[in-house]
Amino acid sequence: MVIIMSGVSGVGKNTIIQKLIEQYDNMYFFRSATTRPRREGETIYDFMSEEEFLRKKEEGAFFETEFTHGYWYATQYSELEKLINNPQNIYIKDIEVHGNRKLREYFNGKVKVTSIFLDAPDEVLYQRLIKRGESEERAKIRLSRGVMERQYKDEYDLVIENLDMQKTIDTIKEFISKQGE
Repeated sequence: MVIIMSGVSGVGKNTIIQKLIEQYDNMYFFRSATTRPRREGETIYDFMSEEEFLRKKEEGAFFETEFTHGYWYATQYSELEKLINNPQNIYIKDIEVHGNRKLREYFNGKVKVTSIFLDAPDEVLYQRLIKRGESEERAKIRLSRGVMERQYKDEYDLVIENLDMQKTIDTIKEFISKQGE
């Protein structure tokens, strides 16, 4: 199974993904490539320079790419193959709303896919972004994209307002359990 997780910047996608992976023996992060700087302790991306990223893009190493918040992100073909070849595992991926559509189409008929959209009020998201070290200007830029992202919420199988991390994790675990039935 593949779980696609999207949401507005600062909503806690990567933190929740890391907590879920710790609780499942067969859940793995479906890695993206990015040119953005690594945050402290972060291991769920393949970080690369913009030069390396653009070279790999030109070579056709990426299924899809997106330029968001001043950085490149990509889904790597090598990661897609892992998912298809190991259907007994659960793979979870943080991806923006356009990537959700592309991945669902790609996996249609190959692997079971489900999607989750996380949201929270902008005031909460702004405070989270500032707390993790974003400047006020950068936080506002990141939140401005949320208007567009929220327009796609109806395309997701589950939408959660993430105000309480443990409650969100419990809701996702219950949802995953029902997907396996």
